[in-house]
Amino acid sequence: MVAYVNFSQHLALEPLMLRSERSLEFFRQWLIYKIVIGLDDGLAESSPPDLKTLAEHGRQYVNELQTSVGDTPKKLPPALAPAELLGRIEAWCEELGRPRAVILMDDAAHAFMQQQQREFFEVFRALRSRTVACKAAIYPGVTSYSPFFNVGHEAEEIEVWIRPDSADYLTAMRGIFRARFPEELQGAVRQDIVDLAAHASFGLPRNFLNILSDSLGDFDDENPQLAAPSLRQVREAISQNANRVRSLFEEISRKLPRYDNFIQVGLELQNTILEQIRGTNRQRSSGRARYIGVAVARPWDADLGQVFSLLEYAGVVRRIGSVSRGTSRYEKVQVHASLLIAENALGLGKSPSAEDFNAALGRQSADDFVRRQPAGIFTADQAERCRLNLSPCPKCQSPRISDDAIFCFKCGTPLQEQSVYLELLSSPIESLQLPQLKVARILERTTIKTVQDVILDDAGRQLRSVPSIGVIWSAKIKARADEFVTL
Repeated sequence: MVAYVNFSQHLALEPLMLRSERSLEFFRQWLIYKIVIGLDDGLAESSPPDLKTLAEHGRQYVNELQTSVGDTPKKLPPALAPAELLGRIEAWCEELGRPRAVILMDDAAHAFMQQQQREFFEVFRALRSRTVACKAAIYPGVTSYSPFFNVGHEAEEIEVWIRPDSADYLTAMRGIFRARFPEELQGAVRQDIVDLAAHASFGLPRNFLNILSDSLGDFDDENPQLAAPSLRQVREAISQNANRVRSLFEEISRKLPRYDNFIQVGLELQNTILEQIRGTNRQRSSGRARYIGVAVARPWDADLGQVFSLLEYAGVVRRIGSVSRGTSRYEKVQVHASLLIAENALGLGKSPSAEDFNAALGRQSADDFVRRQPAGIFTADQAERCRLNLSPCPKCQSPRISDDAIFCFKCGTPLQEQSVYLELLSSPIESLQLPQLKVARILERTTIKTVQDVILDDAGRQLRSVPSIGVIWSAKIKARADEFVTL
């Protein structure tokens, strides 16, 4: 049997984590009951009676934790230890005649608070047997393992990114296009346009479909007509995708404020890399392949590695392996193709065709990376600024000595974190990056002012009272608000 478990709403538990002495206990039960609910949902009608009962307790508990915003739950479900859950899963497999149980954990272990991540990996490590296998999504730069969890021993790490330089990359993306794009338009969309969207997506199917969807124009309740996208429309959609990539990186500092200094340095590093790629591409003749990244000489210091990891977490870059040049070894860092196109970093002239872009991005070899020493892209001043942004002691203002510190090392005052979740809820609706006209109409014609107001708008009634906002756009806005307060 297979269970899909999504932990994207975990930020809703953050206020409770900061207030309650029993927060880790509540969090562990939340983790366990999310798995129980996933098993029950996956089995549907064939779910055993005792699993259905546990799942019902779990749904009430999870709903209360995720909606009470910091309040201690009034009613706790039956306590389950990870070992007990493992035994129950094995019993359910035997009862249903299933040889194995596979638990797929999405949005896990990438932006929990550090103590939450360690707790997660303790649960993950305990749910392992010949019958039960767990799979979890992890991300570079922000995942913290527990002291007793070792990658390679407790788990195998597998990269799921579709590499744009793989031989079957375009074949895979074209298959996604045929499976997901409206059939009535497939014949009208030029193959070079599809390939350009595939290259610009940087190996992410969601980006690929978003680019093609955005290139269709403003499709909503008042404008339901579809037309095949032109090169101009696709380039505009690619620019929008580049903006989303940048926004995702900048949002890390809002949702993970301890990394704010690294994000600011990362924005500078991103601009430096794009400038150097643009400058070297302009020196290449028109018939030659384009530079699409940088090859940075090893070794790096830990700060540069952390900045690259955060850039990689947001999808701005990908580290794709190393290459030797004489006695030197370089790490290849490929830049998101949407950024290269949007920033004119490929040096293709004023009016390049889709074929020009595809030719520039289609051939990728070790020679298509600008070689640099670490000091050439990462200055000593930037390295000095790479420090965790930890709130000081509220009493004596002494800096924290580590992210795990509970008491001030100088005066002993308990240290408290400000709730990121509450700050996200109170953010103005302008933070959702909606069209300006729609934001102006929402502010003028409704009482909605903040992200929390959008989330609490039952069935989108207030949103749908605004001209030009119907069922489709109200659903988009609600989904964007839900995504804004998740990670």
